[in-house]
Amino acid sequence: MVKLVIMDWKQVKAQTIRDVERRVPQKEGKIIYVDSLQALRSLMTKGRLSMLSEVHKGKPGSLYELARSMKKDIKTVATDAKILSEMGLLELKAYKEGGRKKVRPVTRVRKISVEVPI
Repeated sequence: MVKLVIMDWKQVKAQTIRDVERRVPQKEGKIIYVDSLQALRSLMTKGRLSMLSEVHKGKPGSLYELARSMKKDIKTVATDAKILSEMGLLELKAYKEGGRKKVRPVTRVRKISVEVPI
């Protein structure tokens, strides 16, 4: 599971220091911090969430297959896949088939939760 947390950077730093001082064990899974709801929206667009779902359900053999199944431009799909990969939500596995290089997208998570501390 991946947790997206909306938290000011000063709060993230303070929380991390408190956890280290108290020797709080790290939770399993990945936490991605963003500093605003706007940043979360720009990172996790409707198209990127749809892509994660399509990769998880359809298990496409390549980014090209993914673009075809989503009826999207390959450049857009490749860009979004790279961003999701950098976030750790998608894995891009390179392989050769018939002398051609291909990239197979694979989801690395099954669930994403959003946390907004108050």
